[in-house]
Amino acid sequence: MKQFHYGWVVCITCTLLLFVTMGTVSNGFSVYLPFILEEKGLTNAQTSSLVTLRCAVSFVAMLGIGFYYKKVSLRVGTGLAACCAGLAFLLYSLAEGYPLFCLGAAVSGLSYGLGSMIPVSILINRWFFRHRALALSICASGSGLATIILPPVTTSLVENLSMATAFRLEAVAIFAFALVIFLVLQNQPADKGLLPCGQTPEGAAQEQAEASQPAAADHPPRQGMAGQLWLLLGLASLFMGALANPGFSHLSVLYTSEGFPAATVALLISIIGVMLVVGKLVFGEVTDLIGAGKSTLLFGAVLLVGHVLCCLAFTGSVALGVAMALCVGMGYPIATMGPSVWANDLAPSAQYPTVVRRLQVIYAGGALAFASLPGVLADHLGGSYLPAYVLFSITIVVSLVCVALAYRAGRRAQRA
Repeated sequence: MKQFHYGWVVCITCTLLLFVTMGTVSNGFSVYLPFILEEKGLTNAQTSSLVTLRCAVSFVAMLGIGFYYKKVSLRVGTGLAACCAGLAFLLYSLAEGYPLFCLGAAVSGLSYGLGSMIPVSILINRWFFRHRALALSICASGSGLATIILPPVTTSLVENLSMATAFRLEAVAIFAFALVIFLVLQNQPADKGLLPCGQTPEGAAQEQAEASQPAAADHPPRQGMAGQLWLLLGLASLFMGALANPGFSHLSVLYTSEGFPAATVALLISIIGVMLVVGKLVFGEVTDLIGAGKSTLLFGAVLLVGHVLCCLAFTGSVALGVAMALCVGMGYPIATMGPSVWANDLAPSAQYPTVVRRLQVIYAGGALAFASLPGVLADHLGGSYLPAYVLFSITIVVSLVCVALAYRAGRRAQRA
């Protein structure tokens, strides 16, 4: 009987980490936006600016993440990032006006920037030799689990207790999760006297021998990614960031503004959460089988259909809303996992941490650039968020074209 590898414990712990640093501060917080808008008297633009501020701080945090993880280990750094999420919700619970909500959003940006896909991708790359895409997809499902659990719980707490109480209860839970993350997570297999999951001692010895030998003249070392690849993957990551953060964060206000009851909107968000979990697991398996390029195009087509359905929210049809939730949830894995799996396919192994970090920074830049756009458009177009989702649909098409061209360029480079 095969021994259970500790890499899977790390995988589950990273899932919990993303539940906190992505799920609560981004997906889970979006449920609060209509309540903040109504109870605290903020404008549409001010409400959207909370998402903008979170994205801005997470962008700056990602720029400095290399320095951060040189000073602290992945274990300590991710634990601190999770604590920032708890502090953010504590600040939200005390907020009576716009300034303190802004401070909470800024602290949540630190959590997102320092504790999300970059350290998780590096940890999975260290701990797994095989099944990397599957392990990464399990981790990424953490944000989807938050989307299943938090909308109905949050809505119920706010309606039956108060918004401040809901924020405080989430803060306590997040601090407990942060403690678990710090106690369980391990930086690398060597810390437990292990090899990466799926790697044999013979394979490890061969890899080490190959790495220590100078390259033969007819087999030069693989160079870094070409400029064309950087441009295409950078554009794809930029537009995926623009889509995944502001697009998801404003789904609740899109449907609320079109007359859907709060309970129905919470149900739609929960359906998206279920499909996010399913979609990420399926995406990981499909990627391991056919490669990230083909799986991105396949899931991207589903995501595009979902956003076209978002543009039909004005019909008031619950059936179309459910269809939207199914498609958006199934397609979203390419937005959150795309930069990591593209880097794994197209970047040299030694360059993986650098490439994934840079693509995630560009991803965060896209989220920052578009974060306030839905609210600004709504304020200037009669309160409607529909034009923003027309724009998001276009960004999906542009991203998919960039990914297809990047993989074609990658195949040409391998043949050269």
